[in-house]
Amino acid sequence: MANTGSDSIITPMNNMEATQFAAEQIRKAIIAGHFRPGDRLIEQQLTEMLDVSRHPVREALRLLAREGFVELKRNKGATVSAVEAASVTEVYNIRVALGMLALDYLMADEDRLSDSDLRRLEKLANNALRCAELESQAETVQNDLEFQQAIIDATGLQRTIRYFSELTGDVRRFNNLLGVVYTDRKGDAENYVVKLFEAIRDRNLHEAHSIWQAKFTKAAERYLSIIERGKSDGASRAI
Repeated sequence: MANTGSDSIITPMNNMEATQFAAEQIRKAIIAGHFRPGDRLIEQQLTEMLDVSRHPVREALRLLAREGFVELKRNKGATVSAVEAASVTEVYNIRVALGMLALDYLMADEDRLSDSDLRRLEKLANNALRCAELESQAETVQNDLEFQQAIIDATGLQRTIRYFSELTGDVRRFNNLLGVVYTDRKGDAENYVVKLFEAIRDRNLHEAHSIWQAKFTKAAERYLSIIERGKSDGASRAI
């Protein structure tokens, strides 16, 4: 029988759920650019906006600080973190490493990449070429993130899937804040999506590694170039 006394190891979820809700809403607002680098995040205002008590908001800000979205300073409270070169480099190095792990795992056994996973990757690869012809680049960005995640999801490795997915929020924030314009979307689709799919389909691990590394190196370089030129408001340092 479960222990229902005061020494129970099971903790009520009310505060935790409120914290996760608050963190999710604030995170989304930061990623979308509604809260900009350097903006103060005032607990009282957030409690009113989210209709939760102050404690979950405070815990949410601590969680977001660990994720790198928020900066906490004693006696100054919370502010939205800047998008700095070090952050971009860290995020992309981790995504490269997780992708390499996923590719190694998928190709270590012929049965690990299912037919349905291959069909999903092929569909997204074909979509990349279609999206490249559209005037807006928004669908290109979304499709590419889905393609990357599909490779990771195919492994079934839950920690790898979770960590990679969490970092996608950082990538979306980089893109929204820095305003990257992709000038050769067709070339990117062919070289970094279609060819990567073909390498995975053909079980060419060396080629898949090479394309994955080049894909993320180029993406990071684009962001770093903008930060170095200082052309994006709040990109390189908090106010």
